[in-house]
Amino acid sequence: MYRPNYLKVSLSLLLNLLLCGLPSVAFTQTIAKPQTPSKQNRVNNRNQQSGSIQVKVPIKTLPGRRENGSTRRGGCLFGDQPLIVLLLPSTNLGLTTAAYPKFFWYTPDNTAQTILFSLYKVDEKLRPRTLVYQTNFKPSTQARITSLTLPNNGKVAPLAIDQIYQWSVSIVCDIQDPSPRSVISVHGWVQRVNISNNVANQLKRSSLRERLSVYAAQGLWFDLLATVAELRACNPSDTTLSDIWTSLLQQVELDYLAKQPFYQQCPRR
Repeated sequence: MYRPNYLKVSLSLLLNLLLCGLPSVAFTQTIAKPQTPSKQNRVNNRNQQSGSIQVKVPIKTLPGRRENGSTRRGGCLFGDQPLIVLLLPSTNLGLTTAAYPKFFWYTPDNTAQTILFSLYKVDEKLRPRTLVYQTNFKPSTQARITSLTLPNNGKVAPLAIDQIYQWSVSIVCDIQDPSPRSVISVHGWVQRVNISNNVANQLKRSSLRERLSVYAAQGLWFDLLATVAELRACNPSDTTLSDIWTSLLQQVELDYLAKQPFYQQCPRR
């Protein structure tokens, strides 16, 4: 991991920049009510055969910035899409059942020196209060979709149910210059939610592929995206899975990322 000695000071300054620019607004939880599992799952199971699953997302839009980038700001982002993008719905909020979810984002061709990932617990006005996890690493210089799983190592607390968390990704073009011209940041939100016993039992009985329909019907964006990514890694020649991935990104207006490379190993089970 890329960790020069002077990076700690620069990243501390970077955090101050990130937090100072965040809006302070009250949040009233309004989540789209999912259809009953049996009805919606039947629809999605049929659609899955043709490479299309309709995912329900939260109807409440939270203030965030899932896309950001400009060659004028830091001079280290290039290509046709010089943006850093969080793979989130346009509402900026994604739901999960996972205590340690997987996060996805896109970085373009770049000459950045480091990437900073941060996860904060927030208060009722969405102000970051407690740093849950933070890490930095050297980015790939070529455009790609990257993922990071919140580590379950005994040092990081699991996401609390119904708690809102802010997650952010920052590209640092020059670690000696933590000013806005060198730091390009995006941020969104994740919320861990409870599911009914009926849905939980259905997931236990389902194969990994069958779970896609359940996750989509319940609006569990993080679970759905992580599962499709895993299935694609384990079945690289399955074009239906590629079509599902494309369809999901199209539904959240990120279709321009559908063909971007994404590297993930098939996990052992």
